[in-house]
Amino acid sequence: MARKALIVSGAAGPQDIANAVLHRFGFAPAESAMNLSEATSRLRAEHFDLVILPLQGLGTIELSTLDRETRRAGTFVIGTAMQSDSELILRAMRSGVNEFLLYPPDPKEFSGAVDRLMRRTHTDGKSGGAIAIYSAKGGVGCTSMAVNLAFALAKAHPEGHVALVDLVAGGGDLRVMLDLKPQYDMSDLLGKIDRLDADLLRSLLTPVAGGVWVLPSSESPESADAFEAASVTTLIEQLRQHHSFTVIDCEHALSDRTLAALDAADRVILVTQLNVPALRSTQRTLALCQRLGYAGDKVNVVVNRHQASDAVSLDDASEVLGRDVFFKIPNDYRTLAGALSKGVSVAEFDASSHLSWSFDGLAGRMNGGAAQKGTHAQSKSRLGRLFGRGKK
Repeated sequence: MARKALIVSGAAGPQDIANAVLHRFGFAPAESAMNLSEATSRLRAEHFDLVILPLQGLGTIELSTLDRETRRAGTFVIGTAMQSDSELILRAMRSGVNEFLLYPPDPKEFSGAVDRLMRRTHTDGKSGGAIAIYSAKGGVGCTSMAVNLAFALAKAHPEGHVALVDLVAGGGDLRVMLDLKPQYDMSDLLGKIDRLDADLLRSLLTPVAGGVWVLPSSESPESADAFEAASVTTLIEQLRQHHSFTVIDCEHALSDRTLAALDAADRVILVTQLNVPALRSTQRTLALCQRLGYAGDKVNVVVNRHQASDAVSLDDASEVLGRDVFFKIPNDYRTLAGALSKGVSVAEFDASSHLSWSFDGLAGRMNGGAAQKGTHAQSKSRLGRLFGRGKK
């Protein structure tokens, strides 16, 4: 079911822009109220997940009434004002307003505020974590990252369940990597998305030894036409309600589906390699994530297939990207190829391998922590100049 937002007196700015931002977080087109009195009456009669209202002119009694109604209903509040008045903001925050934005809200800042509130929903509701695996460039190992992280998380959390989802419409590689012959896939779910619940969802997932439940993509290219962003948001919300972790293998194209997955995720693993094309792609994606208003700790750069002979060092990569590398996965072709040939995770193929240990380490880091290598080069290298971050 789509989330509901109520906008009071046009406080979110142009309706089409506001709805475009809200849609990315699973909201239906926002409803409107002429004033706070009407909004309060609406809140008593029906549930809204979010209220956006103007703060100017609100008195203590009005703010107290708003606070009482939103707390009762578990509704988040974003307040807007033409100017950043510290006294007004403080009164509003003390009365239950969760976020403040200057009017008209900048779409990036609006998106960031909604993102923070929706992530708080997941924390307060004790839902499982959602981790999106993404790279705008193919061939860097996103699917192997998704598979092996999912199994490492399941190993670390045997008391829960881990879901692994293939969002590559029309032929992803999860079923190949795990040698699956599933009875159901994404195409079976899309026609039932409006009545998706725990029982239906579990019946469509394929259990794999090791505590992972897999939803492969459809083999039919036509399924992409029916695979909308709203379906992605609904699916991830349902998965996280019933799994300790949900790992999402995203398609490389930045489609509405991919954007919905990145929005819905608590953490994004941005997969790259230490070569110029991959780092250029990662650099552009990081800039996009910043424009989307994602919090800095939401997006984590992970270097895949790392080896000592890489032409680009981790320090150079940090300089180019403007942030530290969160984690690195070693290059171990023998182990990875052996696991793929048997359709199993690297941990099942060779639990004592450095590659298996590394995925265990990455799984442990998904609960928080600083970058694996906290070095940010001070000198401007030739590589930095090549990427436009060095001296001219």
